[in-house]
Amino acid sequence: MRSAICLRAKSCSPPKGFCAPCSIILPNSRTTRTARENSNNRKYQEENMIWWIVGLSVLACVAAALGYCACVFRRLETPTKGKLINSQERGARALLVIDVQEDFTRNNGKRAFDPEMRDTALDIMRLEIAQARASGDEVIFIKNIFRDRPVIWAMKLAADGIGTPGREGLRIDRSLDTAEARVFEKAVGDTFSNTAFETYLTERNIGHLRLVGLDACYCVQLTAKGALNRGFSVEIVEAGLITGTPEKWPDIRSELQGLGARLSERTQKAA
Repeated sequence: MRSAICLRAKSCSPPKGFCAPCSIILPNSRTTRTARENSNNRKYQEENMIWWIVGLSVLACVAAALGYCACVFRRLETPTKGKLINSQERGARALLVIDVQEDFTRNNGKRAFDPEMRDTALDIMRLEIAQARASGDEVIFIKNIFRDRPVIWAMKLAADGIGTPGREGLRIDRSLDTAEARVFEKAVGDTFSNTAFETYLTERNIGHLRLVGLDACYCVQLTAKGALNRGFSVEIVEAGLITGTPEKWPDIRSELQGLGARLSERTQKAA
C-alpha cells in the first residue's frame, strides 16, 4: 500500500518549477539572484560612468580656467608687435606720460613708491610737459585700468584693488596739467595694446616718442619695446621715471639700449 501511494505521488509530481495545485511556474532562486546581481552591476557601472564624466568635466574646466589665467598674466607683461614704420618719414614727436595716476602715485600702502623719487620724477614730468607744449609736440597721457577679471581679483587680493575699474584713483595725478591732451587707456603693460593709440600716432604722423612715467620696470619698458618693435624712435627720460623695483632698472636699461632706445637724463627741476 505504501508503495502504491508513493508511486502515485511520484507520478503526480509536477515538473520542476511548477506548483502542483495550479501548475504555475515558480521562479528559480538562482536565476532571480543572478538577474538581481546583473541589474546591480549595471547600475553600479552607470553610476561610475556618470562620476567619471563629472570628474573629467570638472578637470577640463579647471584646466581651461588655469590656462586662461596664465594667458592673461602672460599678456600683461608681454610687449606687442605690429606693422613696421619708417620713423624718418614721420616728422612729428610726442611725449608719453605713462600711468601717472593717483592710485599709484598717491598710494600709501606697502606698494607705495619712495616719496622722494616720486616727487622728483613728478617735477621732471611737469617740466617735460611744459617744454613739449612749447615746442609744439603732442602730449599724450596713458591710463592703466585693469579689465581682465583674473587681474582684477589679484589686484584686489594683493594690492587693495589699485588700478581696477570704478576707483577715484584712476585719474591722472593732480600735480600734472592734462589741459586738452589726448588720453588713452590700456589694460596691460604695453600701451600699443590699444590699437586706437597706434592709429592716432599714424594719423598725427608721429615717429618719435619720448617717455616718462611709471613703472619704469614694467609699463614704461613694455611700451618702449612695443614702440621699438614697430620701428619708432624711442627716447626715455630717466629722471622722469618712477619704479618700485629700482634694483631691476640697470639690466632693463641696458636691454632697452641694446634694442635701440635712447636714454636721456635731466638735472633741471620745474619751478
